[in-house]
Amino acid sequence: MEVGARIPIACTLGPGEQTDRVAEWEDFARTAVTGVEVQGTMARFHLEDSDEVLLAAASLSQREKECCGFFEFAIELLAGDRWLVARVPPGAEEALAGFAGHLSAPS
Repeated sequence: MEVGARIPIACTLGPGEQTDRVAEWEDFARTAVTGVEVQGTMARFHLEDSDEVLLAAASLSQREKECCGFFEFAIELLAGDRWLVARVPPGAEEALAGFAGHLSAPS
């Protein structure tokens, strides 16, 4: 990709595929996400402390990146904490907020 090229803020999944993916993220959130922090173009999701959760986070993030190229994902490993970090370009904050809404820790 050339430097400065803009990635469209769009998803390439069809409607049925989007429904399935949202359900997958929501299931992940119920079993693996213990907290959510959203600030501007970045969201952080605090993860349960297990290797299985890290593998699931990496797999889901990679597949999300394939259909929503404007997302950037990283996993932060800190002493005692594991985070999935999602970033979007300026102008995609609404998409990030919707995504974070699906991963908000259940009450």
